[in-house]
Amino acid sequence: MRRLISIITAVMMTVLILTTSASAAYAADDVLTINGEGKVNVGDTVKFTLYLDETKEDIIGFELRLFYNSEYLKFDKKSLTSEKFDNLFYNPDIDGKIPMNWTDIGNPVSFAAKDVFLSCEFEAIKGGEASIEYFVTEMYGDDMTYLKSYKWTYDLEVNGKKVITDGVPPITSDEETLNERQSSFINYVDGMGEENTPNKDNHESVEGKHHATYNVYENDVIEVTRYEDVENSPAKNPNFWILAIGIPVIAALVIAAIVIVIKNKKKAGKTEKTDSSDEK
Repeated sequence: MRRLISIITAVMMTVLILTTSASAAYAADDVLTINGEGKVNVGDTVKFTLYLDETKEDIIGFELRLFYNSEYLKFDKKSLTSEKFDNLFYNPDIDGKIPMNWTDIGNPVSFAAKDVFLSCEFEAIKGGEASIEYFVTEMYGDDMTYLKSYKWTYDLEVNGKKVITDGVPPITSDEETLNERQSSFINYVDGMGEENTPNKDNHESVEGKHHATYNVYENDVIEVTRYEDVENSPAKNPNFWILAIGIPVIAALVIAAIVIVIKNKKKAGKTEKTDSSDEK
């Protein structure tokens, strides 16, 4: 009898151990770790919010790329919002990458105090390790040079609950971006600019190849499209091309007229001086 009880007990313990091990293995396969610290379950909704702070001048334009592991995260194409930037252009249809840009000289945007730069949502579709990274190609203020004072942070929410607060977003190591998209703006590992970092003596940057010239439009027109009805895009409107061609022409004529007026005034001044000399 005792032997039978011992056998039954041993069998039950073995089953319990195997069941626990299988559950643990299943749980591990069902968990996704984002940026090394944010734990989410497969099927969860993940919201990424990027913040900007401590800028000393208003922003009038930028180009930025957001990267994610599409094997583990599915981007919600209609979730990207950026309330401070009207007419933000971005392309949601590139696998693992969301390129975006914005320019509005007439409406500069201030981030002297911390505010939301952008937010977007993903669905966790596979357990493992994933990351959400960024790279700023260009960001400039009123003086048309790159920003030297800034602070990037981010929050990560899972089903409405924050799992990361004020994290430092990782910078991408994407070779194509580093080799082809580096401009005057410098991205630093601590998420802060060269003028406001507390680590001035040890301020690690992530830089690619610097190019002599950088044409935003040549590189971005194909890659970045606004996520709206393409049929209603400005380029489809005949008036768009009239304005696009007409405004530069009118501006050139105005400048030419100003130059002519200035030259005529100078000539008139010289003529008056000559007449005065002749009278004497």
